[in-house]
Amino acid sequence: MTEKEKEKVEVQLQLCIRGNVSWQQLPVHLRSMLNNNQRDYEKYVFNYSLKNQLRFRGNLASKVFRQEQRYYELLIQKNINGLGVFPYHLADIVTKGLRVTPFNYYLDVLSQLLRSDKSYDTLPNFTAADCLRVLGIGRNEYLALISDLKTHTTRSILFSAKPNPLDFLPRFPVHVHIEPWWRLDIGYVLETDIRYLLPAERSLIDDLIDFGAQPAGKCEYQVVQSLYRKGLIYLDVPISGEDRICIPPLRNFVMNRVSGDYFENLLYKIFVSADEHMTIAELAQMLQLELDMVKQAVSFICRLGFAQRKDELTPASGQGGQQAQPQDHASWADYKRQQVPETPQITPLNYNNFDFEQPSPSPKTPQKGERERDKDKDSSSIGYLSSDGNTSDFSFAHMNVTPPSIANPQTSDDQEELVEVVAAPVAAAAAPPKSGKRVGFLFDSTLTAFLMMGNLSPGLKNHAVTMFEVGKLCEESMDSFLAELEQVSLLDAEGEGDVSRYFAHAVILRSTICSLRHILSGGLDLLRLECLEGLDRQTRDRVLEKKYKFIISASPLTAQLTHTFSIPFFGQFLRSSDVAPMWSKLFYNHITGYGPPSLLLCRGTVLKSLPRLFLGYGKLLVNILHSDSYVLSSENFRNLNDQLKNGCILLQGYGIRAPGQLQYESFPFSTSKDERQAKWTGHRAVQKLSELIDLRHQCGYITFLNTGVDDLGCEDYELEVHLKLPQGGKKQKQHQQQQQITSKLNHVPNNQEKGQQQQQQQQLKSPDENHFATTPDHGPANEYTSDDCNQVLASELAKCSGRTGDLVSQNSVEIPLARTLIEHDEDEEEETAEEWTLLDVSFGVPLFDVDTNTRICEHLVRDLCTDNNLESLVHAAQQTQTLFLEFVRQCLYFENDPSMPVQLNEPLQAARPLPHPRINLAFENGRVGYWNGR
Repeated sequence: MTEKEKEKVEVQLQLCIRGNVSWQQLPVHLRSMLNNNQRDYEKYVFNYSLKNQLRFRGNLASKVFRQEQRYYELLIQKNINGLGVFPYHLADIVTKGLRVTPFNYYLDVLSQLLRSDKSYDTLPNFTAADCLRVLGIGRNEYLALISDLKTHTTRSILFSAKPNPLDFLPRFPVHVHIEPWWRLDIGYVLETDIRYLLPAERSLIDDLIDFGAQPAGKCEYQVVQSLYRKGLIYLDVPISGEDRICIPPLRNFVMNRVSGDYFENLLYKIFVSADEHMTIAELAQMLQLELDMVKQAVSFICRLGFAQRKDELTPASGQGGQQAQPQDHASWADYKRQQVPETPQITPLNYNNFDFEQPSPSPKTPQKGERERDKDKDSSSIGYLSSDGNTSDFSFAHMNVTPPSIANPQTSDDQEELVEVVAAPVAAAAAPPKSGKRVGFLFDSTLTAFLMMGNLSPGLKNHAVTMFEVGKLCEESMDSFLAELEQVSLLDAEGEGDVSRYFAHAVILRSTICSLRHILSGGLDLLRLECLEGLDRQTRDRVLEKKYKFIISASPLTAQLTHTFSIPFFGQFLRSSDVAPMWSKLFYNHITGYGPPSLLLCRGTVLKSLPRLFLGYGKLLVNILHSDSYVLSSENFRNLNDQLKNGCILLQGYGIRAPGQLQYESFPFSTSKDERQAKWTGHRAVQKLSELIDLRHQCGYITFLNTGVDDLGCEDYELEVHLKLPQGGKKQKQHQQQQQITSKLNHVPNNQEKGQQQQQQQQLKSPDENHFATTPDHGPANEYTSDDCNQVLASELAKCSGRTGDLVSQNSVEIPLARTLIEHDEDEEEETAEEWTLLDVSFGVPLFDVDTNTRICEHLVRDLCTDNNLESLVHAAQQTQTLFLEFVRQCLYFENDPSMPVQLNEPLQAARPLPHPRINLAFENGRVGYWNGR
C-alpha cells in the first residue's frame, strides 16, 4: 500500500471515530486494514481520543474505556509529555474535577524540561507563548533557572539529592490580560480556601456558585485578578459562529519550533485563512472542519492576544460590543480592553512575594497628531523615496488611472472592483473600511528573514514575525507596516556590505505595496507561500477564490509551489520542484538559441577534466539542489564531484577572468516610452522568446549575462530536442544488442533466410593486416585524421591564435580540419554576434532592483490587471507550461531508445514533480544535445 493510500485510510478512520461509528458499523475495507480485530480498533480509538483531546462523554472513548477520571488523568499526562498547550476546552472537567489549572499545568511542563536539562527551544511555539503569559517565564528567565539549578546541584551532591525544579519556579501566576466579554466560572474550591478570602472575593464566589458563569466585565477587576491568581476561578473565552476576528501584528510570540500536532496545524490554518469580514461559521465551512474545533482554536488565539474579536456585534449578542460597554463594572474603565500589554510581566526572582495590588500596565497610546502624521506618510511614496535618495519615478502610483474594463458600461459586477489608483493622501486617510476582493502579494520566508535580521527599525520585527507565523499581513495592518518601513533608508546601508540588501528589500517592498494596494477596492494582503502550502489543495483554492481576484508573486521565490493556483497568477507558470530552476534555464537557452555554454550533469557523474566547452572560462556558475547558485573558479572543478554524489548540477560559463556582468530587463517591453528598452527588444534572444512565450500578458524580468565572449546564437535552429545515441559508444552497443535480442525473440527465419545466413558465415574471414598499411583512398596519410583528432587540433589552433570567443561557441567541431581554417565574413559575424546573452527568465515582481521593480509595477497598475488581460493570462501560462514540459520530456531519453517507457511518449503531467535528468546534457552552439564526457 502506498503512502497516499495509507493517509486516505487514516482520514477515513478518524472520520469514523469523530462520527461515533462502532466496530459493527465500520466499513469492511477499514476492518480489513485493522486485521479484522475489534481490539485493534478500540486501541486506535483510545489513542486517537487522547491525542486529539476529545471529551469522554458522548464519544467512542466512553465505550472502549470505562474510567472517566483516569481517562482525563492520562490525557493531561500525555499532553504534558508532548509539551502541548493546556486543554482550555476541557477546563470545566480538568479544572473543576482534577484541580488542574493552566498555572500548575505549565509548572509541570517546565519542571519536566528542567529535569531533563533541555533547552527552551524544545517548547513548541504556542506552548511557549502561553507559558510566558501565565508564568511570566520567557527565554531569559528559563536560562536563569537552568543556571540556578546547576549552581544548587553542585552543592547538593554532598547530600546525594538533586534539587527539585518546582522550588525554583514561581508560586503564583502573574497578572494576565482579561477582556470584559470573557466569562468567569468557579473552579475547584475547598472550605479552607474560603477562610482566606476577602468579603468581595467571597461574594463573587457565592454568585458564581448560585448563578453560574458570568461576564468578567460585570465584576470588579481587582477581585477577578485576585481570584484567578489564587486558582479558584478559571476564564472562558466564548466564541460563537457569528463572531468575527481580526489578527493584528503579533506581540510576545515565541518563535521556537513547530510540533506538528493537530491543534497547532489547526491554529496555523486559521491564521492564514481568517479575516474580519468572515464569520467563524463561514471560516469553518470554508476549511471544511467542525465548527466546535474552529471555535476552540479561535478561543485560544484570542486568549493569547494574537487575535481580537471584532466589536461590530449586534446588541443581542451582548458580548464585547460597543453597546455592552456601559454595563461593565466601573473598575474596568482604567484598563485597556482591546489591547494586549506591550511587554509581559516577568515573574521576579523572589517568588514568595504575593502582591495582589500589583497595578496592570497601561501602554502608551500615540497622540492624535502622530497617528494622522503616520497616515499621511503611509499614503505618500514620493516623500518616502525622496528621503531615501531614490530617484526612480513612482509617479504612476499617484495617477488616476481607470482601466479600460471600467470605462466599458457593459462590464460585469466583478469589474467594479477595479478603482482609481492611489487617491490623495487625505482622502486615503479618511476612506471607509475596504470591502470586496483583494490583491494577494505572494512572498516566502526569505523576505521575512531579511526584515528580521537587518535590524531595520524597532517595530518592524513584530510585523515580520506576523508575516512568518501568521502567514499573511492583512490590509488592515498595512498602514502601520508601511510606517515602520518608512523609517528604513538606503542611506543607512552605506558601508554595510552584504547587509545593504536587507535595506534594499525593505525600501523596494514599501514602494511595491504603495503601488499595488490601490488596484482593487479591497486592498492588498501579503501572503506567505509556505503557509499556503500548509493547506491542502482544495482548501487553498477555496480560500484564495473567496478572498482574492488575482495574485502577484515576488521574484524569485525559494520555496516550492506544489500546485498552481486556480485564480490568475502573475508568477511562475508551473509547479516548482528542486530541479525546476535547472530545467527552466536550459529551456530558455534552447528555445532562443542564446545562452552561456552549460552542462546539466546527472547524479553520480565524475569530472576527471575540465569539459571542453568551458575552455577559456575562468569562472563557472554552479546551480545545485536546495541552495542558491554560486561562482566557482574553473581550476577547482574537481570540488563538484562531491556535490554530484548527492544530486544533479547545472554548470554555466560565467566569465573569463572575473564573474560576468548582469543586466535585468523587465517585460512586457515598452519600446515606445522607453528608448533604453528598445535596444533590448532587438536582441535576437528576446525576439525568439517573444515568438514562443507570451510576454505581453505576464510580468517579470529577463536576466542577461555578459561573460566577455560574444554569443553567435544558433544557425540551424530547431525547437525540438534530438538526442541521438553516440556512435560507437556504450549506449549504441547496448542499443544494438537490445535490437538483436528483440529481433531474435520476435522473428523466426524461413528457409531462404537460413541459407543466406550460412553463406554469410562462410564468407567471414580474418582481418587483412595489409589493409591497415595502405594509404586511404581519400588522400595522403598525413591528411587522414579521425573526428576526435579534428576536435583537439581545432581547439588547440584556435587557442593559439587567441580566438577564445570562437573556441567557446564552436568547441564541438564536427567538420574536417581544413574547414576550421576558413574565416567567416566579418560583416556577417557582426550581424549575428550578441555581446549579452540570455541567462534566465523570471516571472513576478523583483524586490532587489529598483528600476526593474518600478517598470513592472507601472505595467501592473496601468495595463495588466484588467479583466481581459487576466483571462488571457491563464491561457498564456498553460501554453508556456505545455511547451516547457515537452522540452523536458525530449531531454529524458535518446531518440528511438528501446528502454524508454511507453508513458514517455505522451506529454508529462503538470501535477507531478519534474523528473531529474537521466542523461548528461550540454548546451552549446545554441542547442541542447548529449554530452559525451569530454
